[in-house]
Amino acid sequence: MNAKTSLFAAAIVLSLLLALTIYAQKQSGTRVIWEYHVWNSSSWQEATGKLHSDGNEGWELVSVTETPTTYEGSIVRPGSVTIYLKRAR
Repeated sequence: MNAKTSLFAAAIVLSLLLALTIYAQKQSGTRVIWEYHVWNSSSWQEATGKLHSDGNEGWELVSVTETPTTYEGSIVRPGSVTIYLKRAR
């Protein structure tokens, strides 16, 4: 089998998989509605404790961003952790 035939076959297989996925999603008929929650913390230790309690309330962690502590001469800007969560309504 040459390279063009292999690529064509792979494209057909991927197209079929995509079509089946779309078809299955439409057949389920249920759509999840999400609610989102974002909060900041000044430390990882504090964030971990809050994540445990939010997890018990059904929140799922989506993403975390961290802003590092910066030093500009005598000015110290403390870092922070931003937590992004979601849960089904």
